Amino acid sequence: MPKVSVITCTFNRAHLIGETIQHVLDQSFQDFEYIIVDDGSTDDTASVVNSFVDLRIHFHQHARTFGHLSALRNFAHSKSGGEYFAYVDSDDLWEKDKLEIQVTALEKDNQIGFSFTDITIFKDNIILKKSIYNKTGFFIGSVFDQMLKNKLIICHTTLLIRKSCMELLGSMDESMHSGDHDLVFVLSRMFKAYVVYRPLVQVRKHNQNSTGSHSLSLILLKEHHFTIQKLHSKNLITKREFKTAMANTSYDFALQLIFTKDYKSVKLYLLKCLRIQPWRWKAVVHWIIISAKQITGI
Repeated sequence: MPKVSVITCTFNRAHLIGETIQHVLDQSFQDFEYIIVDDGSTDDTASVVNSFVDLRIHFHQHARTFGHLSALRNFAHSKSGGEYFAYVDSDDLWEKDKLEIQVTALEKDNQIGFSFTDITIFKDNIILKKSIYNKTGFFIGSVFDQMLKNKLIICHTTLLIRKSCMELLGSMDESMHSGDHDLVFVLSRMFKAYVVYRPLVQVRKHNQNSTGSHSLSLILLKEHHFTIQKLHSKNLITKREFKTAMANTSYDFALQLIFTKDYKSVKLYLLKCLRIQPWRWKAVVHWIIISAKQITGI
């Protein structure tokens, strides 16, 4: 059986997926299978994938889910035989030693449940952001507190997850859009992480990116709160930690949404914060400012 199951879920990426596949096949670590799940593409995605003659590639055409990534990833998991799961979007690119670095670390320490790395963001061969962490080296340990405070960005296309750890938690929650954030959030409560502060993945920005969607952002914010509630219901955090996390993230979400001018959602999250921490004067000030903007139409 292969050591790693690499997973790509795709839809209408015929113009991009070929480069992604080549970057996976060019890895210095070669003990992997490559599971590609197509979400009902209507372009030439299948032809591009089938043009690669490599027995490690397993192409599955799935009925259209309209981007329900948790369902697609669970399907991919059911077709996978590796000891680790690695994910790469069909428009992103891996550095050649990406898998080697992560697998080597997890093989040395079975208390590490998952690994993620820094990223470079690019568009049309122009680098938009060299790093999201601006650190060097690596870290081994718990990242749960950072996640609970919503102070850590984990790009799922960098993830390597130990299969045995995932099996303890069960499948990705298909009531959620993507499921990876929820899974890693809970994993981080139970296992150490191996964080590589070197950009081992190039994340591509283009006009078809779904991650820039405002409606999707609202869904992901809601799912973050759902995961915090899940942690509390499973007694993985205390009532005090639960309330603090809900208040802090609600306030943070409100600030993030101000720039979208979705003032209704901004006030919703400010209200959630103030219901828990009515003394939070900055939230009160923002509520007043946003209410004035709504009245004046600014």
